[in-house]
Amino acid sequence: MSRASLDLSRPTGTPQVHADGVDADRILLVADGPSVGHGQLSHELGLAGHLARRLSALTGRGADIDIVAEGNLTAAGCLSTLAGMDLSRYDALVLTIGANEALGLSSLGMWRRQLVDLLDHVENTAYGVPTFVIGVPSSTSRIHFPRMLARIVDRQVVLLNDATAAVCVGRPTVTLLPFDPPLSAGGNRNSSKSFDGWASLIAPAMWEKLDIASERPHEVRAPAEVALQPAFDDLTALGPESEARINVVTALARNLFGTTGVAIVFRQGDDVWVKSSLGMEGSADARIAELYRLTSGEVGLAVIEDTSTDPRTAHRPSSGQEQIRFFAAFPFASPDGRSAGALCIVDSGPRTMSRREEGLLQALAGRVQEEL
Repeated sequence: MSRASLDLSRPTGTPQVHADGVDADRILLVADGPSVGHGQLSHELGLAGHLARRLSALTGRGADIDIVAEGNLTAAGCLSTLAGMDLSRYDALVLTIGANEALGLSSLGMWRRQLVDLLDHVENTAYGVPTFVIGVPSSTSRIHFPRMLARIVDRQVVLLNDATAAVCVGRPTVTLLPFDPPLSAGGNRNSSKSFDGWASLIAPAMWEKLDIASERPHEVRAPAEVALQPAFDDLTALGPESEARINVVTALARNLFGTTGVAIVFRQGDDVWVKSSLGMEGSADARIAELYRLTSGEVGLAVIEDTSTDPRTAHRPSSGQEQIRFFAAFPFASPDGRSAGALCIVDSGPRTMSRREEGLLQALAGRVQEEL
């Protein structure tokens, strides 16, 4: 932990936050340095407060978050802390650990062993409670470092996250969220706005898993009608911070839906182009743009479950083997309310979408819209 971080204020008072609403979700946030809330005097302005409000806005329910946060918390310390707690009383656990192992260049073997012990304990005592392991963010999202040291730490971050992914495989109640938030405006890593940005990346994944685990009905709110006119004048003028956050949404969407690819499509006048994509070959961009044009006249969610049989696409010839059999898109709008594009998920095989997935795609499209 840097001296600058130690000198910052941190939240005081009862380590709990509350977002109003009925049938509140009960969440335990176990946090190391980056999520303690350095620089804020209240947990309401740190990660926990913003996460509670973001999650409540998505679920339509309340949110109660208990916070266990220590700047020097490690995986072993997290296990010791949770060992004396009744985890079954929570609806979800959120673990933001690993930053101290990255800063200390800890042994990867030790990290794997300690993480296995931690997740084994959670699975054996939490009785099916969804657990979200937040990936370790790069040093640029957390602490000012000399360039050479930052490279060393960031290499360790990559290795730790790769090891974490391997440990989480095969654990049905554990969700790993790759996580590398960009800096907020002005480069302040400890601003309330930065914590809100973190929460906006975590909440959508929690929303779906919470509803599945509790078997609650997952309501998809009717989208505001998007006018079907050309988008605002210059979508190419997005700043580097917005570009970075849009790329984070792309990566998060692919991780959450498990599809072959994800693309963010922009439109300007009659022009349509793929702004950010992941998982598909470059030649697929033209096909994605074509499918977007074909469905952009539909209000709200557009879905083609199988392009080979859907009447909108079955008659259209394709060259070679079809890369895309499934297509779904949710539109987003420009600041003046006009259609600006869509967040699209595509797959190489046919599939269907649940109501929960529809709502999740809408929420992520909303994150793109916020950057416009």
